[in-house]
Amino acid sequence: MMAHWLDETLSRVCLSRVAVFGDFCLDAYWEIDALVEGEEELSVETALAVRRVRRQRYSLGGAGNVAANVSALGCGAVWAVGLVGADPFGGLLRQLLAEAGVDTAGMLTGPADWQTGVFGKPLIGGVEQNRMDFGGFNEMSEEAMGRLAAALDEAAGGSDAVILNQQVPAGVSSPAMIERINRVVERYAGRCVFIADSRHFGELYRGVVFKTNANEALRMLGRPRAVGERVDAREAADAAGALHARTGCAVFVTRGEAGMVVADGGAVREVPGVAISGPVDPVGAGDTAVSAIAAVLGGGGDVLTAAKFANLAAAVTVRKLHTTGTASPAELRAEFGDTRR
Repeated sequence: MMAHWLDETLSRVCLSRVAVFGDFCLDAYWEIDALVEGEEELSVETALAVRRVRRQRYSLGGAGNVAANVSALGCGAVWAVGLVGADPFGGLLRQLLAEAGVDTAGMLTGPADWQTGVFGKPLIGGVEQNRMDFGGFNEMSEEAMGRLAAALDEAAGGSDAVILNQQVPAGVSSPAMIERINRVVERYAGRCVFIADSRHFGELYRGVVFKTNANEALRMLGRPRAVGERVDAREAADAAGALHARTGCAVFVTRGEAGMVVADGGAVREVPGVAISGPVDPVGAGDTAVSAIAAVLGGGGDVLTAAKFANLAAAVTVRKLHTTGTASPAELRAEFGDTRR
């Protein structure tokens, strides 16, 4: 009997060893009581109304969410390589990574003024207020870049795939650091696949597979669009093909519910998305996609299998509302157990 395609793919995933390098952050949610006129407490020191936090919760964001997704997919080993501050948030981030099954030996403490990346989200009556971000003024020192490059080199030596996550301009992937990353990529060429998911500096990476959305792909080609502007299927395919021709490496261009466009071996192919009914939350879907791609490629799978698997995994996570969710083998089997080759 023909083996189930999904089971075969998951068997590859469980053998894959994946390292995640990049901008490890926390998503912080602070539920603040609304002020009631005439009942508010005034601060003795400032005479301003006191805002009370009723609940607080923290979850992995940025590269942290990527690493959590890789682990949830059932990969054989997951390593995290990044910088955190010597602040309480840094300790919490390490703790959450460890609880997710991620090896944190490569999570280094940054210079004295380095802040752990945090996206602080105050909520009043369930409505998100102005975000408060930590780490927006971080600057990489030569010493920190050297330690990070060494940690990445060590992780790559024991990995089948490495995800290079870049989400914030003031993160660990500065242009100078990317040059050091490129040297590690060159050193392990043919032994480890590197997948770059870069929001701002994609054009600086060499020798890597790209996972990008259509707008980012056009920006890398010098044809930027306004944030959120729709890119049609033909433009996405053209961008994927052009990036592939420029880099010589595989390119995955995500298109939300429409799926992906994959360029490799001189060919460009569309991999349709999964039809989903009901409400969805697309936040974190890209993290799930790049995690699934790395897990399959690291296990020796081909690019079309990686794209198809990524679409299935993302279809699971987008149905988890108000959270950057993950997809487990059990959830994938329950949802798509009849998927065949």
